[in-house]
Amino acid sequence: MPTNDGRRSERELWNERARAWERWEPALMNGLAAVNPILFRALDLKPGQRVLDLGSGTGDPALALAQWVGARGRVLGIDNSNAMLAVAKRRARILGLRNLTLRSGDMNRFRPLHRRFHRAAARYSLMFADDIEAVLRALRSSLVPGGILAAAVWGPTELNPAVSLREEAALPFRSAPPPDPERTPNPMRLARRGLLAGLFIQAGFRDVRNEAVPVATVYSDLEEFAQIQLGSSLAELYESLGAADRRRLQARLVSKFRRFQAGPVVRVPAHAWVVAGKR
Repeated sequence: MPTNDGRRSERELWNERARAWERWEPALMNGLAAVNPILFRALDLKPGQRVLDLGSGTGDPALALAQWVGARGRVLGIDNSNAMLAVAKRRARILGLRNLTLRSGDMNRFRPLHRRFHRAAARYSLMFADDIEAVLRALRSSLVPGGILAAAVWGPTELNPAVSLREEAALPFRSAPPPDPERTPNPMRLARRGLLAGLFIQAGFRDVRNEAVPVATVYSDLEEFAQIQLGSSLAELYESLGAADRRRLQARLVSKFRRFQAGPVVRVPAHAWVVAGKR
C-alpha cells in the first residue's frame, strides 16, 4: 500500500519492476553477479550447508548458492516481492533445483527460524532495510555458532559513475534535491567505507572483514543502457514526465554515458564492498 506521504512502498516498487528486470535479465544479472566470486569466498561455502539468502529478488544469488551447496545442502531465499519471486521460481524450475525454497517475506520482520543456518548472504539488499542493525542482529541469531554472514553493498558514488552520471542527467527534471543517502533506503545508503562493517560489529559479529571489489556492468549498447535506467532507478521520475521531457532525459543519459562505449558494448566501471563476519 502507499506510505503515509503518498509514496509507493518498497514492495510495490519492486513488484512493478519485476517485469523490467526479467526483460533485461542478461545485463542486470551480469552486473550484479560480478561480485559473487568475492561474496562466495567470504562465505566459505561447503557442500551440504544450510544457507539463507536475504533479498533474493529474481533469484540471485540464491540459484548459484543452491548449485554450490549441492543436493545435500539447502537454500532458503526470501524477498518481499511476489512478482520478483515468480521470476526466480521460473528460473529455478529450468535449472531443476530441488534444494532451493523461495519464500515471500519482509527483511524488517525477519526472525530466526527453528533450524539455524550455516551461512547467510545479503547481496545488495541491506541498504533497503528500515533498521539495518536490527536486521543484522536477526541474521546473526539465525546462524549456528561460527556461522558466517556476508553482504555486498555498493561503494562510493565517485567510484560508481552509473549513479553519479545518472543523477547529473536527471537533475534538471527533479523538483527537489535528493535526501541524505544514509538516512533513507536507497542503493547508496551503505556506500561510505567502514559504515556497514561498523554496523556488523555493533550487531555482535566478530572477525569482521571489509573488502573493496572493483566490478563492471556491461550493456549491448547505449540505448539498452538508457532503457534499463529509465525502467528501474529512474522509473518514478520518468513516469512523472511529459513526452518531451522523457525524450530529453533519455538523450542526456546517452550523452553522459557515451564515454563508456567500448567496441560493440558499453562497459561501465563500478565499485562494491563485501563485508563478512562470524556469529
